[in-house]
Amino acid sequence: MTGVGGPGPEGQHVPPPSSTGRRIGPYEQSLIDSRERVEAQARERARRQRRTRTLAAVLVAVLVAGAGYAAWRIVGQRDVATSVPESAAQPTSCAEPTTVRLAVAPAVAPVVAAAAEALSKHPDGPCAAYDIEPAQAYAVAGSLSGSAVPDGWVTDSLGLLDRVEQTSGTKLTATEPFASTGLVVAMPAAAADAVGDDLSWARLLTTSTPVRVPDPNRTTIGRLALGAAASTLDDAKLRAAISGSAKGGSANVSLDGLATSPQPVGAVVTEAEVSAWNAAHPEEALTAIAPREGSAAVAYSLIPVATTSAVRSLVTELGDYLKSDEARTLLQDSGFRMPSGGDAKAPTPLIGTVSIAAAPSPAAIAKATAAWNASAPSAQTLLALDVSGSMLERTKQGTRLAVVQRATVRALGAAAPQTRTSLWAYSQHIGTKGDDQKELVGYGTLGDPAQLAAIEKSLGGLNKMVGGGSGLYDTVAAAYDRAKGTYAAGHTNSVVIVADGPNEDDYGLSLDLLKQRLAAAKDPARPVRVVIIGLGTSVDEKTMKDIAATAGGTYLAAPTVDDLEPVLLQALGG
Repeated sequence: MTGVGGPGPEGQHVPPPSSTGRRIGPYEQSLIDSRERVEAQARERARRQRRTRTLAAVLVAVLVAGAGYAAWRIVGQRDVATSVPESAAQPTSCAEPTTVRLAVAPAVAPVVAAAAEALSKHPDGPCAAYDIEPAQAYAVAGSLSGSAVPDGWVTDSLGLLDRVEQTSGTKLTATEPFASTGLVVAMPAAAADAVGDDLSWARLLTTSTPVRVPDPNRTTIGRLALGAAASTLDDAKLRAAISGSAKGGSANVSLDGLATSPQPVGAVVTEAEVSAWNAAHPEEALTAIAPREGSAAVAYSLIPVATTSAVRSLVTELGDYLKSDEARTLLQDSGFRMPSGGDAKAPTPLIGTVSIAAAPSPAAIAKATAAWNASAPSAQTLLALDVSGSMLERTKQGTRLAVVQRATVRALGAAAPQTRTSLWAYSQHIGTKGDDQKELVGYGTLGDPAQLAAIEKSLGGLNKMVGGGSGLYDTVAAAYDRAKGTYAAGHTNSVVIVADGPNEDDYGLSLDLLKQRLAAAKDPARPVRVVIIGLGTSVDEKTMKDIAATAGGTYLAAPTVDDLEPVLLQALGG
């Protein structure tokens, strides 16, 4: 008797036994071979179809670019909201509307703006001009006090209401979601085709193409995606999959540059974000890959925050409209699902089918978050804000000081929870001993609600301190000494100075003396990075760069008040 699979008694090949232990005859084996060939052919057809869809999308993009918007509609493409207008739509129902400020999760901000514009055209619509500000939900939840408070808030997680109450003492009432969207992995077409047939979360996050994932501590997307992957990946593979994103320390991922990157790269985003990106950038269209297991939905709710009943009513009217049949088309065309039913129009091209699954278990989310935090950088930052007299200058958003207050509370609310921060203010002779600087809040972790609350309270009190000239040079030196003296091992230790203009203290350190002092104080064993942020056009950029370079740091420009928040968040580590 021959071994398994060897020649039979008459020189014929004997097939190996089946999984049940019995031998398989030639006829049955031919059926198995045939089935495998059919499945392989089906997989190859699917790959060809995906390539065809991608080429078709590129062809459509070319047609669109050549023939304009009319041709875009002629070839049957849907109308996708892709951006937020600079100014609020004015209603036709009245001449003097109330401005209603809404902080809206960025992924849904364009379609909320489009809905507000559509509502403004109703002759019997609310007498409101809805001013839409794209803002990360985690950042808003950590900054709902003082001048940063909007009238309404579109959040992508009702779980953040607890954070609101802990940091600002504000108790908000949850509202039912008006829309939701699933998660996908976006990649350039060639990289997406190379993934293969295994479309599991585990495979998509461990493929040869690096995939950017947002911080699970601060984003719903990161929590849901990494929680799903953690259910099937062991600790080592999970850490390897997310170490690159975690080391970058950023809360969010962008689709910008994915299509043109020299090395293929992907990103975990919502299906709606891919639809908006491809509509706005047809020449850089990305392929969406739907994970086989699906994902829990990212759901969006509009929550009134205003304390006056009249403004709360205007927020509620927009919330009601977002759940209407008229708004359904806007939402679904832009890749969102309505709670009343009906699928969103899927992004194109798409591999797989976007499906909504149960949320990952708390244990899986905890595992994913722990893996992230093990690789994420830790930072200790001393932040010093200019409160000299020039901060009273008016801008379109109020005084420069008001802009700094809003930007600071929002940036700190968005920063990584493990970041340790101390807050100073400076002008001239505001310290207890006539110093140009004053500590307002000592070092504490931003993940501690009490620390954020203390910082927000101090920021609100800056109005009483503003005035005088700028004691910039003395403040840089004092802040550097404090940061070095409180050096935290294992952290990136930084001094971040927001400067509104040049040094104006003629009795303090000169530029040369400041540079000499910084150079002498540098210690390779206890490095302190100095970041100077120049707000506006009155800052001497060359001098600021010179000071920062002397201390081994950098200079960041915020030419307009709108630039300050993202630049400040960058300085804090993203």
